[in-house]
Amino acid sequence: MLIKYLRLVHAFGRAFWILWVKFPRLSRDTKLEEIKAWSQHTLKILGIQVVHETALTQIEQSEAPLMFVANHVSWVDALIIQSIQPSIFVAKAEVKRWPIVGSIATACGVVFVDRGSPSSARRMVDDVSSALHHGYCVAGFPEGTSSEGRAVSLFHANLFEAAINYHIQIQPLAIRYTHPHTGALCLKAAFIDDIGFVQSLHQVMTSQGIHAKVHAGEMLSPQGHSRRTLAHLSHRSVSNQLEMLNA
Repeated sequence: MLIKYLRLVHAFGRAFWILWVKFPRLSRDTKLEEIKAWSQHTLKILGIQVVHETALTQIEQSEAPLMFVANHVSWVDALIIQSIQPSIFVAKAEVKRWPIVGSIATACGVVFVDRGSPSSARRMVDDVSSALHHGYCVAGFPEGTSSEGRAVSLFHANLFEAAINYHIQIQPLAIRYTHPHTGALCLKAAFIDDIGFVQSLHQVMTSQGIHAKVHAGEMLSPQGHSRRTLAHLSHRSVSNQLEMLNA
């Protein structure tokens, strides 16, 4: 276990080196590839294997930026999406204060939002719109909270305003963590109740391996929708996908 933690410390150190030393000299596409490779490597250290339940060719072939929306179970969710398609993430403001991870998230351009503040939500929409305008994919968890992964809470609508403003397609994703041998729901990664980040990290690190199953639904066009109807359609898509993963 000590070796595993040392490998993780090395990965965090490499993240700082990539973000503060390499990034200033890299093109945008190369930066995104670095983030993708680092996320894939870190997931291996954590003992998490990403299993694609559907072909992701629609994501890989898309030349236009996308907005990814998913159910939220864990801080690991962000690594999983980054390992598939590097994106600018929307995260709750408290993540900025997490040890090490907060600094990495800030350097990666994460958009932090205080969901209880209308002005913060407004800034979030503006920042996400700017990222989409500059060609970046954006990812968020519209539930606004995390769960065990059995069901999906209603989606907040604010995030979808940016997709409507720039006519960006929505890519719904369902994420389910399972035991690698039994296929049963695994709660080791679930960031719920009063658990802190360090305790959650230890739970993941001491697990005997976790499978993260990812199911991509059909893309949704924002054309003709309000942010509320788009949030409803996205929620229904993710809910249906999660039901299939839980079956």
